[in-house]
Amino acid sequence: MSTAELKELRKEVKWGIDHADEKIVRMMHAMLEVEQDDAWSDKSFVSEMDRRTKEYESGTAKLYTLEEMENNARKAYKQSKK
Repeated sequence: MSTAELKELRKEVKWGIDHADEKIVRMMHAMLEVEQDDAWSDKSFVSEMDRRTKEYESGTAKLYTLEEMENNARKAYKQSKK
């Protein structure tokens, strides 16, 4: 995103905040609080993300399609009910 695009986006967001109802303002505030819990400052998290990225880029990571994940979740759910 260019500097000009970011500036325009900030302008639109500020306008939205100024005209938002209480529910929207509370939701935006909650999003900002979550952002303050910066996972990227956690060295173990960053290390794990680096490891997973290297596995993905090298082709050694086990990847699942959305269909496979949905089927696995359904199977696990059914087994948990037994």
